[in-house]
Amino acid sequence: MNDKLLSNFTFSSLDDDWTSRALLSVHSVPYLLGIILVLSTTYAWSISDPSLKKLPYVNPPNLFSNAEAKRTYRKSAKTILQKARKQYPNQPYRMTTEFGEVIMLQSEAFDEVRNTPSLTFFGTFTQERVGEISGFSPVAAIGHSGKLLQIIARKQLTKLLGQVTEPLSEEIAYAVNINLGQPAVWREISITPLLLDITARMSSRVFLGEELARNEEWLYIAKNYTVDAVEALTMLSKYPVNLRRYIGWLFPQCRRVNDHFGRARKLMDPILKKRREMKEAALAAGQPVPVFNDALEWIEQESKALNSGYDAVEFQLVLSVVAISTTSDLLQSTLVELIQHPETMQAVRDEIVHVLRQDGWKKSSLYNLKLMDSVIKETQRIRPFFTAMRRAVEADTVLSDGILVKKGSRVHIDTHRMVDPEVYESPEVWKADRFLELRSQPGKEHMAQLVTTSVDHIGFGHGEHACPGRFFAANEIKIVLCHLLMKYDWELAPETDTKYTTVGFNQRANVATKVLYRQRQKVELDIDSI
Repeated sequence: MNDKLLSNFTFSSLDDDWTSRALLSVHSVPYLLGIILVLSTTYAWSISDPSLKKLPYVNPPNLFSNAEAKRTYRKSAKTILQKARKQYPNQPYRMTTEFGEVIMLQSEAFDEVRNTPSLTFFGTFTQERVGEISGFSPVAAIGHSGKLLQIIARKQLTKLLGQVTEPLSEEIAYAVNINLGQPAVWREISITPLLLDITARMSSRVFLGEELARNEEWLYIAKNYTVDAVEALTMLSKYPVNLRRYIGWLFPQCRRVNDHFGRARKLMDPILKKRREMKEAALAAGQPVPVFNDALEWIEQESKALNSGYDAVEFQLVLSVVAISTTSDLLQSTLVELIQHPETMQAVRDEIVHVLRQDGWKKSSLYNLKLMDSVIKETQRIRPFFTAMRRAVEADTVLSDGILVKKGSRVHIDTHRMVDPEVYESPEVWKADRFLELRSQPGKEHMAQLVTTSVDHIGFGHGEHACPGRFFAANEIKIVLCHLLMKYDWELAPETDTKYTTVGFNQRANVATKVLYRQRQKVELDIDSI
């Protein structure tokens, strides 16, 4: 969970005109709804904070609605940001986004934003009020249970890293085999669903154990809850916050989200009940209470320590939202880059053989895959989200430049440093060993690692809310790449589209990308036998 979480909810968008027609085609909805929508938007604009009026506005709404400004933002946010940097260098400005009006700050404000208590990450979820929409309480839980999630990731999950390398490799081997098989000739496959399934299986193996990791109903729920929630919230972002709870049922994605949540509860409630009964029976018999080393147990332990309530089913779906989509997306982007750079793919294979032959499946082995580490970090760098440190203002705050940001407003920071020629040489070029070379420079070995965050590389966020699960995600991606690269040859399918999908501030791997694969005839190392 990190600054990029909100961006998980904006990776796809439906045509605005189609959405409008769908809304008006529901005969049971009064035409008054459309009038209310316009009036609500106009009212929200009319009461916007006057103290911010002196800040330039790069894509202001018109008198009656911000709908057109939002459409322009979704299609051209990168261009808007580029123009704003030139027109308003080194100063804040305002921008219309899917979140409404956002105050954009420059990268120099990183430390100030992360060290100002009134600027909160979790508050952004409260502002969106997603918990009011039926079935979306797991998404809202990222906000109100965020601290609990951080503790579990940092304390429980990170502690397990050394123990789960081999089990993860076993689960990935299983997932790869059932998805890809062992074809001797080239086969074509859509890469997004492939990697989404592998990621869901390996994450579930650690969070829930082998039984549920191979439960097809759970895997369906875990994958599709995230996908449908993202699409639903993208559509709902076009409408005022106050209306979303009333119109959500109009959209099939929202209805599916609610259905996924209900199915998850039916699936997991018996498991939770059985565990409670086992513990109660042990206590009654004076025997040791059984302890389960998975996320269901972690949430129970840590919530007691914090004296906070929790919903175990919500929490498992929270883990799916934060662990599956972003990991799968980075994995896809990295694999596609390697396919487009076959010489680097072979160099990574050589490194895998050298490291695993010497050390086997250990946590230290994954650390020593330094070229692979650099490849993944470079893939993050060249395709950044356009903003980071997305914060809700929970109390009137005066920034160091004298700007007053009022309670209820929102600030973002421009991530241009990730592709700034003053920071990185030839930033537009994907350079596989960029961070491997940086490791050799005195004092820079640590900052060049994939899991290290800085103002120059915020792939996993930065500061207090940097992704606490990044160590686990990094290990997952490396183990998957070991299996995919050692077992198969890869090529892009003819005329496939690999261009990143850009919606608003977010860039994601293209869901239309297809690849060709076949089993390798000569394998330097059988990683399943290590």
